[in-house]
Formats: sequence, C-alpha cells, structure tokens
Amino acid sequence: MSVALWFCPAPGTPAYETLTLLIQSLQTLFPDSPVFEPHVTVVTNLSAPNTDEVNKILMSCVAAMNSIKSSLIDDGTPLITFQKCSIGRTFFKKIILECQLNSYLISIAQIMREMFVESDQDDSIRREKASNWVRDEFKPHVSLLYSEISRISPAFSKTIEQRIEDTLDVRMTLVDGSLNPKWEFDRIPANISWGIPGVFKVVRCEGPIEEWEVLGATTI
Repeated sequence: MSVALWFCPAPGTPAYETLTLLIQSLQTLFPDSPVFEPHVTVVTNLSAPNTDEVNKILMSCVAAMNSIKSSLIDDGTPLITFQKCSIGRTFFKKIILECQLNSYLISIAQIMREMFVESDQDDSIRREKASNWVRDEFKPHVSLLYSEISRISPAFSKTIEQRIEDTLDVRMTLVDGSLNPKWEFDRIPANISWGIPGVFKVVRCEGPIEEWEVLGATTI
C-alpha cells in the first residue's frame, strides 16, 4: 500500500463521530484488532518522495473538489454514501461499508491515479491505465474492522449486524449468506454520508498501523 490518499469525514461531523463510534464498538468484540480513523482510500502507491510532491497531491485534490463543488451542492447528494455492508476474508476488509459509486468519486480517483501513480507513462498510456484501473479495481469502502481472525462465527455476525443497525438506525437484509455475509440497508444512512466538509490525507502506510504517518492533509 505504501503511500495512500485518504478521504476522511471532517472531525466533529456526524459522519466522523458515528463511524468512529462504530469502529470502536466493533473493536471491543475483537480486542486484538486496532482502532483507526474512518476513511475511504482513494488511491494507493502514490509517488510522494518529498513534501513538495505531497503538497502537489493535496492541491490537486482541492482543485478536483472545487471543480465539482457546485454540482454536488446542486445535486444535494454527498460524495460518500453507503447502502451495503459485508464481512470479508482479508485483514483490511474484515468488515466494510461499501461506497455507492458515482461519477464524481470515480473522476477524482481516476485523476489522482493518472497524475500520481501512473505518472512515469506517456499521456495516452497514463490515461488508459487509470481508466482501466478505476473500471476494474476501484472498490471504495470504509473499513470498520481490521482483523487477522480467519472466520467470523454466525453468532458474532449477528452481534455485528445488530450494532451496525443500532448505530446507523437502519434495518439490514442479508443478500449473501455465505461464509462472508453481505447485507443491504433499507435506506442510505444519512449519519455516515459526507462530502463537503471532508479531509484529504496523504498517509504513509508502512509497518504496524500505529506507526502509519500522515504526511500532509487539507480540509475541503
């Protein structure tokens, strides 16, 4: 993952406080798991060798958001919304909220990928690679639990479901009852949706999670 670009709800907002509460609540079920800040990873493997490059990434985020700000306001739709939750197999996706894709979020991810990940390619190749990546690999989400546990039991799944329902004030319907369950919400939970204000962070994700380093941040 190395250096990643996160988009976080602004501290003090309902989305930040609610997601933080939910992450902490689920962590109590798995005490060996870490607590972390709620975020959507926009892109990973950024080229950010120095402070100037970090600032350039953040300035590009501001420019991208400013270009869609009026449209977001006119549409009245937050940039980040959720209608599904799932339990996965991997450490970083043990429990996630799946973002609803929209053209604004896709555009920002593609621009950042093109400018700061595929930056050593020719323009046409860079655009094509970024476009293919966002189409085939971009799966934005907010993680609620990082855990090494290999399988979450049905009893724990039920407890997880109840805590999410209570915190988000939604009802969840099981749409995949396999070993890795997936639920849909009966409505989009407003208390965890966000866009503006939000915070972009460039984060060095190396080593233990408690050693991850925020290299720079900007609030939109």
